[in-house]
Amino acid sequence: MKKFVLIIGVSLVSAISVMAQDCARYINGDSTKTTAPYSIYREFFKKGLYSEAYPYWRQMYDQAPAFRQQTFFDGITYYSDLIQKTTDNTLRQNYVDTLFDVYNKGLKCHGDNAYILGKKGVDLLKYGKNADIPEARIALEKNLALSGNNAYPYYVQTYFKLLVSQLGKDGITEDLVMSKYEELSSLIDKNIANPNNKYLQQFKEVKVVIDDLFTANFADKSNPEDCAKLLEIYLKKYNANPNDLETIKNVYTKTRGCADSATNVELLQKLNKMAPNYTYATRLANLYIKNKQYDSAIALYQNALPAETDSIKKGDLYYYMAFMNYAKENFPAARDFAKEAIKMDSANIRAYNLIAILYLSSGPLCGPGTGFQSQIVLWPAFDYFNKVIQIGSDAEVVAEAKKYIADYTQYLPTKSEITAKGLKVGGTYTVKCWINEETTVKVK
Repeated sequence: MKKFVLIIGVSLVSAISVMAQDCARYINGDSTKTTAPYSIYREFFKKGLYSEAYPYWRQMYDQAPAFRQQTFFDGITYYSDLIQKTTDNTLRQNYVDTLFDVYNKGLKCHGDNAYILGKKGVDLLKYGKNADIPEARIALEKNLALSGNNAYPYYVQTYFKLLVSQLGKDGITEDLVMSKYEELSSLIDKNIANPNNKYLQQFKEVKVVIDDLFTANFADKSNPEDCAKLLEIYLKKYNANPNDLETIKNVYTKTRGCADSATNVELLQKLNKMAPNYTYATRLANLYIKNKQYDSAIALYQNALPAETDSIKKGDLYYYMAFMNYAKENFPAARDFAKEAIKMDSANIRAYNLIAILYLSSGPLCGPGTGFQSQIVLWPAFDYFNKVIQIGSDAEVVAEAKKYIADYTQYLPTKSEITAKGLKVGGTYTVKCWINEETTVKVK
C-alpha cells in the first residue's frame, strides 16, 4: 500500500513537472471554460479539502496559469502542506522540487511578487542546499525592495541572518552587512513608530534579533566608532523605556565596556534597585570603591544580602563589607563581617586572612607599638594565618599568610619574656583590647 501511495505521489509530482510552461490566461483561449474549474477548486481549497481541489487546481495551473495569481499562492500552500505531512524522504523531495516549480512558474507568469519571492527565499533556505543560498538572497532582496516599509518582519530577520552567516562569500563584505543593518534598522524603526502596525510586536522582536547579531559579529568595543554605534543603538532603547527592567538589563549587558562610568553607574543603580543581587551589587560597588566611596559600597552589599540564596555568595558579600570596613580602619566592624562570612562559608579563606591582618595591624591600637601588649596581638593573628594555610584553597592567599608568619615571627616575645610574665609556651591566653579572643602563647 505504501508503495502504491508513493507511486501516486510521484506521478502527481511528475504530471506537474511535464506540464506546458506557457502562461496562457484562459483554458483553450476561452474564458467561459476557465471560470468554472477556478471557482470549483477555490471553494474546495477554502474549506481545506485539498485533495478534492487538486484536479481543478492542476487544470488551472497547467492550462490557465496567468488567469489568477491566487493559483500560485494556493499551490504554495498545498505543496508546503504535503511536505510537512509526508514521512517518505523520496516523496518529500519530489514535493520540494515541485514547490519550487510552482514558485518559478508563478514568477514567470505574473512577474515579481513580494509574497512569492519572500516565501521562495525562506523555503530555499529551509529545503534547499548551500548552492541555493545565493538564489535565496536574491529572492529576499527583491521581496524587501518591492515591500518597502511594508516588509514582513520575518523576511527582514531572515535576510539579515543570511548576510551574517554568509559573510565573506558571494561579495558579502562587512561594509555591505553594516550598510544593510542601517537600512533595515531604519525600516524597523518606522514600523515600530506606528502604534497601529499589526506586526508591531514582531518588529520589536526582530529589532532585538538583528541588534544582537550586529553587536555580536561587528561591534568591537575597543573601537571608538563601534562603541559610538552601540551606544546609539542601545541608549535609544533605554531612553524610550527607562524604567523597564528587561530593557535596562539588555542595555547594560550590550554597552558594558563602551558606556562611560556615569552611564554604567546609572544603569547599575537602577538594576540594583529593581532587582538587587550579588552581581549588580559587586559591579556597582567596584565603581564606588574606585572613588573611595566605601559607605556606598557597603550599603550595596547589605542591600543584596536578603535576595541572595547562595551561601557562598553571601559569604563573599560579608567579606566585601569586612574589607570595606578595614579600608575605613573600622577594625571591630571588619572583624564582625569577616566572621559572618565564615558562618556562611567555613572555607572562606580570604575572611580568615583578613581577620589575621586586622589582628596583626593592632599593635599600635592595643599597646604603644612595641613591647608585650603590642606583641601579643600576633598570637591570634598567627592562629588565623595557620587556618588559612590549613584550608589551602587559594595558593596566593596561602603564600601571603606564610610570608606574614615568616616576617613577623621575629616580633614575638622571647621565652624568657614569657616566663617573666608567669606564662608558658602553648598555654592559653586571652588577648584583651578590642580583640578579646582566646589564643595560645607563642615565642620566637
